[in-house]
Amino acid sequence: MPGKSVKTAADFAEAIQKKNFEQLQLIPVEWRIPEDKLPSKEQVQVINFTAECGILSKEELEIVCKDTSELLSELAGGNITCLAVTTAFCKAAAIAHQLTNCLTEIFFTQALHRAKELDNVFAKTGKPTGALFGLPISLKDQFQIKGTECNMGTVSWIGHISEENAVLVDILQDAGAILPFRINVSQSLMFPEADNYVYGRSDNPFNRTLTCGGSSGGEGVVVSMHGSAIGVGTDLGGSVRVPAAYNGLYGLRPTSNRLPYAGARNSLLGFEGVAPTLGPISNSLSGVYAFVKAVLDAKPWLLDSRTPEIPWRQEMASLHHLRNADGTPRKPVYGIMRWDKYVMPWPPVRRAIEMTVSALAKAGYEVVDFEPPFDSQEAEKVVMGIFSSDGGEDLRRTLAPSGEPRHPMMVTGESDLPISVYESWQLNVEKNRVQDAWLKAWNATAKLSSIGQPIDGLILPPCAHVAHKHGKWPKHTIYTSLFNLIDYPAMVIPVHSAVDPELDPIDKEFKPASARDAEIQAMYSPKEYAGAPIAVQLVCRRFREEECIGLTGIITDALKYA
Repeated sequence: MPGKSVKTAADFAEAIQKKNFEQLQLIPVEWRIPEDKLPSKEQVQVINFTAECGILSKEELEIVCKDTSELLSELAGGNITCLAVTTAFCKAAAIAHQLTNCLTEIFFTQALHRAKELDNVFAKTGKPTGALFGLPISLKDQFQIKGTECNMGTVSWIGHISEENAVLVDILQDAGAILPFRINVSQSLMFPEADNYVYGRSDNPFNRTLTCGGSSGGEGVVVSMHGSAIGVGTDLGGSVRVPAAYNGLYGLRPTSNRLPYAGARNSLLGFEGVAPTLGPISNSLSGVYAFVKAVLDAKPWLLDSRTPEIPWRQEMASLHHLRNADGTPRKPVYGIMRWDKYVMPWPPVRRAIEMTVSALAKAGYEVVDFEPPFDSQEAEKVVMGIFSSDGGEDLRRTLAPSGEPRHPMMVTGESDLPISVYESWQLNVEKNRVQDAWLKAWNATAKLSSIGQPIDGLILPPCAHVAHKHGKWPKHTIYTSLFNLIDYPAMVIPVHSAVDPELDPIDKEFKPASARDAEIQAMYSPKEYAGAPIAVQLVCRRFREEECIGLTGIITDALKYA
């Protein structure tokens, strides 16, 4: 806290208590859950509480549950007001926060004021203000908004007021979006649980004994509980995809820099070995589609020096670019990678994969087996070597002013030693080797497909496990972080199912490939993880975000009729 040393357990408890008190004051009294209606601590599933508590009207519940494309259409047509939509989503977000502690900075008052302004403009002109007119979009606690605090869950940054908007904030506001709050993150953004010493820990609404993921964990909660139409996260090792998978949502990790990152606050500034990228999380694929198209249509390369000039390609999103050798249209071909030859996914994750393969085959799509070019342990060593290359110096400098300790789940530890510039270069050489090997393996699938062309997208698990128990992360990131390393766009796709003890019993025939494989498989308990969502991941070639969205649409439709 500004002007005070925060170094003891009591100080940290006070910091969290103060922030929680401030947050509660920003929630209107009529949106607060009465003490006698709060679910007991023993009630682990609260995902449906928004519809049950009576704070939202029937009309408001219908609003927050609409598909994003339908909601945008109704807003643009004047069938519903921005104020009605914003009020409904803010109410739902307030409920989600009271049950799971998922928000950081709250801007309900400003959001409602902005909604009224947009409604007044629409009343005068009869036209919507931008492609995202009236749509509530939440932001990870990195995206700076001028004049507001952005501390990113770091004690020494409490009280830091942003002087400028992040580029993305300007683009979203110009597109007519409403930004009602930011969401909780992990300390330094470096582990898959939304937990820090400023705001505390966020819970998973499907099972509050489990984490909602991280580092964009708060987005997973608030979007799944219909408090936001689209949430914006960032992804360095899986931080968009993990919360999406843990909360049964769509989540896109684009190729690095395809969407504008400039002006976002960050840890590890100057870190270039693996680049972070921002991406949307949504209950619907249409939300991902609308977000990416609106941002690219704003020509972000004119606002962020690192963003390549690649406009939105509708033909690719519609998959009209897929052609046979003779130029005739063709169906896409999918690859399937059931595991990484290192850690076998848990039974419910395997079921999600087989559900998807079966649905695609039933719908008439070709799916070929894909073998990873090597044991992913090799790639993991490169990723972890790059992540810890500074020996933790950046984090030490960030935490030093307050004396804030490292979170025990931090990926890099205090014992890490910095490596030399030469050693860093060698890690980049290894990264390039992994990239080259994957490109060759991808191209080699042309020999497996019936059309003699490589696969268009690769289906694989988003994690080896489902949402883990608080503080008990299995620490196997490579199902996501591999694609940060080789920089491929990747989408998490919900299969609209969850861990079921009857469908997902412990695999008694399991034979571990390694001690670590055995350790992670032994953590699975059908009863303890019952109700946790399951999902799959789709990976495409670099800078083919539109294709990734189009291929996801086919999988989503196939799963509906499986």
